[in-house]
Amino acid sequence: MKKNDYKGLFCPLGRIKKWLWIMKLMAFFFFLGMFQVHASAYAQNEMVTLDVNRMTVEKVFKTITQQLSYDIFYSNDELDTRCQVTLSTRKMSVQDLLEEVLKGNYSYEFVGKTIIIRPVKQSDKKIVIQGTVKDQQGGFLPGVTVLVKGSTIGVSTDGNGKFRLEVASADSLVLVFSFVGMETKEVAYRGETELNVVMKEKDAKLDEVVVTGYQQIEKRQLTSAVSSVKTEDLNMIGATSIEQMLQGQLAGLSVINTSAAPGAAPKIRVRGTATITGNADPLWVLDGVMLENSVPISVAELNSPDVMNMFNSAIGGINPSDIESITVLKDASATAIYGTRAANGVIVVTTKKGKRDGGFNISYQHTSSVSLRPSYDDFDLLNSQERVELTQQCYDDGLWVSGVVGMENLMQQYGLGNLSLEEYKQKVRELETRNTNWFKILFRNAYTQTHNLSISGGTEKMDYYVSMSYNGEQGADKISEYKNYGGLAKLNAELFKGVRLGTTLQVGRRDRESYHSSIDPFMYAVRTSRTIPLYDENGDYFFYKKSVGGYYLFNILFEQENTKRESTQTDLKGIVNLTVNLYKGLKYNGLFSYSSSHSASIDYAKEQSAYVANLRGYDFGNPTEEELAETPLPFGGVYNETDYEQRTSLIRNGLEYKGHIGDDLSIDGMLGQEFRTTKYRGLTTQNYGYMHDRGNIFYEPSLGESTGHLFRNMVIRNVPERSYISYYGVLSAMYKDRYVINGNIRFDGSNLFGSNPKYRYLPLWSVSAKWIVSNENFLAGVSMLNDLAIRASYGLRGNIVEDSSPQIIASALPPNKFNDLLEMKIDQAPNPDLKWETTSSLNVGLELSMLNNRLSVDVDYYRDASRDLIASKDVSAVTGFLNKYVNYANVKNQGVDIAVSGYIIRSKQVSWMSSLNLGYVKNKVTKSNITPQAQNLVKSVYTPGEVYLGKPVNGMFSYRFAELDADGMPLFYDQDNNKLNADDTELPTAVFSNIENLKYEGTRDPILTGGFNNVIKYKEFTLSFLFSFGLKNVIRLPEYAYNSSPSDDQNANRRIMERWRKPGDEATKVIPCLSGGSGYFTTADGTYYTTGLFNQSQVTVVPGDYLRLRNVMLEYRLPRQLVQKIVIGGCSLGGISLKLQAQNLFVLADRRLKGYDPETINYTTTAYGSQPLPTSFTLGLNVNF
Repeated sequence: MKKNDYKGLFCPLGRIKKWLWIMKLMAFFFFLGMFQVHASAYAQNEMVTLDVNRMTVEKVFKTITQQLSYDIFYSNDELDTRCQVTLSTRKMSVQDLLEEVLKGNYSYEFVGKTIIIRPVKQSDKKIVIQGTVKDQQGGFLPGVTVLVKGSTIGVSTDGNGKFRLEVASADSLVLVFSFVGMETKEVAYRGETELNVVMKEKDAKLDEVVVTGYQQIEKRQLTSAVSSVKTEDLNMIGATSIEQMLQGQLAGLSVINTSAAPGAAPKIRVRGTATITGNADPLWVLDGVMLENSVPISVAELNSPDVMNMFNSAIGGINPSDIESITVLKDASATAIYGTRAANGVIVVTTKKGKRDGGFNISYQHTSSVSLRPSYDDFDLLNSQERVELTQQCYDDGLWVSGVVGMENLMQQYGLGNLSLEEYKQKVRELETRNTNWFKILFRNAYTQTHNLSISGGTEKMDYYVSMSYNGEQGADKISEYKNYGGLAKLNAELFKGVRLGTTLQVGRRDRESYHSSIDPFMYAVRTSRTIPLYDENGDYFFYKKSVGGYYLFNILFEQENTKRESTQTDLKGIVNLTVNLYKGLKYNGLFSYSSSHSASIDYAKEQSAYVANLRGYDFGNPTEEELAETPLPFGGVYNETDYEQRTSLIRNGLEYKGHIGDDLSIDGMLGQEFRTTKYRGLTTQNYGYMHDRGNIFYEPSLGESTGHLFRNMVIRNVPERSYISYYGVLSAMYKDRYVINGNIRFDGSNLFGSNPKYRYLPLWSVSAKWIVSNENFLAGVSMLNDLAIRASYGLRGNIVEDSSPQIIASALPPNKFNDLLEMKIDQAPNPDLKWETTSSLNVGLELSMLNNRLSVDVDYYRDASRDLIASKDVSAVTGFLNKYVNYANVKNQGVDIAVSGYIIRSKQVSWMSSLNLGYVKNKVTKSNITPQAQNLVKSVYTPGEVYLGKPVNGMFSYRFAELDADGMPLFYDQDNNKLNADDTELPTAVFSNIENLKYEGTRDPILTGGFNNVIKYKEFTLSFLFSFGLKNVIRLPEYAYNSSPSDDQNANRRIMERWRKPGDEATKVIPCLSGGSGYFTTADGTYYTTGLFNQSQVTVVPGDYLRLRNVMLEYRLPRQLVQKIVIGGCSLGGISLKLQAQNLFVLADRRLKGYDPETINYTTTAYGSQPLPTSFTLGLNVNF
């Protein structure tokens, strides 16, 4: 309540009681009371003369007071006196005047010379609100949502931009107008008969907020190098992981799909690699909380495609449909606040939440996808006829030909006289036309489906968001499947004035089935001859002696039936946020999070399998007495299981201040402390004698002299604990909306570095500044320029190799089988001087927006220097250890990030927006105290710690092939360019193990990555397409040189037909001959063939440049007028959209890849390449209520 500014005329309603009390004291004056009644009746007829017909209510009250000397009491919370009223005449009685002004919504009472005004209860009264919505150009806006604030009552504008609402009368009504691409607008209804609303186009940069995990910062105040994207702008459906959605979307973020397996985690790098043996993946942050891997995977395992097919990254279980935005923090100014986990960049994921006063909303999304299986048409492999011809050539060239299957077996049987000439020719014709399609047998057109249901809403003081999701993804091979179940619940509420509480609960389960590690379907389809049948003449499985993995009876389908591999992972994450406004811009932020994860993986092989036969030493069946006596596994198969539990807790306390000093200087500051601990409890068992068909029991032999040679079960327990305590501070100031400075500092301590007090705590810091040039007065008249800013930052970031420790680490072993004494194994030597890895980072950036924000450009140059990188180093055996972790290397990364976006067409009905992002990074090892092994440098997959001084961390090298000699055998250059072959005794030292003689080919990862995205909109249609690319890297082709003729069950690349076969071919051909087993040399490590060196020479290296049509999507939104006529369960639909998407339609790459994928081919440990990414087609449906 408050009193009007005119003294003695208006009084707050709170003083009414005082006036009434005085009047009651005078009540005994009866005659005075009688006079008061008479005066009141008279007063209502007193006349008031007005100056104009239209004025505010406040002006009307003032006129009554001035002319008739009345005091008028009312509540400002109940009556808005600023609204305009139109009067029928300029002279009327005070009673008629009040009737017209108050319109029946308020009652009035005359008490002497006082008028008391109160609101009238109007629970049943209805009013009609109508109007028209236009854009700034005056065009009508159809489909605008018009909602009564604080309720679910609303309509949409028609084709002419008109709307009509019938609502219950209330003291005050506020309408909320929202439309895609427009700024949301709130309009207070004050009784107008017709509302005319004009909506403005949304400025993407206006008040844009960037979420860094610890803070929410306005984009204009941000001095850091960050890239942000909202998931609604990614224009992709059916993605089963967040990582898949990011390829080609953000500058400086490299996403490489290393596997086509369902649910596999891609390789992600932010501005290159800043560590050598540590985890080079960026840190994932979910709603302000740093995420941990559910299993403490070592760096070697992180580089193993086999392991990453079984486990996701830390963010893998989060449903992409629940994500609101993704922000990549790239420089020290942005990442230093995260301390020792941030040297490889930070990716901040913010989940969706309900909207305050947003009513009740239901959303459902479904996608169905089909991915095409690989085919022999995609690869340059021999068919049956060509494979028969190859065997005939080997025979004609004088090579030994024999075997149990294929053409080799036919020749052998014919030579032994077991086949007549006609029978031989007939069977050869059968072989030539057999063409067993292993890809069709082992692979399928895979089906993937996703379902997501979310419910959201809110009131004035709270909001909520609840979702449930399911992803079911079939692998291209017929064994693999991936299922992801998820749930998310978020609630934010204002408990009291200035006290806000937020809670988040996320649950998930991931189930994965895969093939046993011994039977890769892709490798089998590529390697196995197409002359081998799947079934015999009786329709039973055809078994043959497989030439790899043990010479035992094998059938691929039978092997799949008798082996299995699966994993399950369950996740639970809880977050509680508390914010308390303490005093004028000062607030307390508290956060507590707890996460728990349980991972279990099993693999087994039954005793009938060929895998167990290889361990056993003979085929399943009736062994001889000698075989049974010597076998280490007389009964049963093999069963391995790994169980891990991970529990992580985080407690964070902080104070944040936002305020102003004068009109020109704003200050933001934050101080905080956090404690984080992660505990793992792991158990790995290796069990022999597994009897799957006998109730899953195990055969355990008794100890004794006669059983000492048997396999023994083994149990490995792993209980690592990692704890961190941190203190941090942030200070930022902005002067005259033009000049911004920022400083961050953080101290991290960990139980991983505690031996030497000097290295116990690591201070990490950054300083940065920004000059908003466009706000300077000298650019005030440049209308084409919307935003121009220059920023720079420098700071220190940290990293920790969690495998390392300054203490000695040992494992307890079972009692010695000979003397029963307890034993221990030293796993890691101590190093009390071990210290943190650090990275100093310099960044300079430019932000430009012009032509009414039609064109935007962001450019960043950076230079990162990483020091004291950790790796395992060989040490003298006199120390009692073979190796230990040391700080031994430095690495430098420098590059440029460029992001350009703009509207080619921007009109009312048609728009075309294009964006191009580029990330260029040059990596170099500037210091190294370890000599790498040549055999590791030439591999297609990076071996952690194996780096070459002066070259990139992930550099690939090759042996220097010279030419073929007169016998078709390969020659190689030494450092003096002498040509050596297998007969030269200098070859092992001068070529094979000499790293100085290797040829540097380039980096395995692209130096330049990026994407080109386009979004075209026409009325209700949206067409988008995304190209992703990677340039300036190299790829090693699968092996195609053989030291002898291929095995009888082995297929080959067609290039084998271009090999040397006769003297003189060396002048025109480079592929060595099939030598029959010659051309080998011996080292201390074993025997090697020169054809193996040829397969790792420069001849087998091709450029890895590629351009991929990553995604094409067409979306159609049903007209809102039509959708609103659909009523389900009493609720009208808010929107329906249909989407059709195609992924990986084509890839432009070096034609020598012959069907292999330039992204996945470098990430395999086999000689046969890896499965390419499939082409897929997706249909999507979105329904909103």
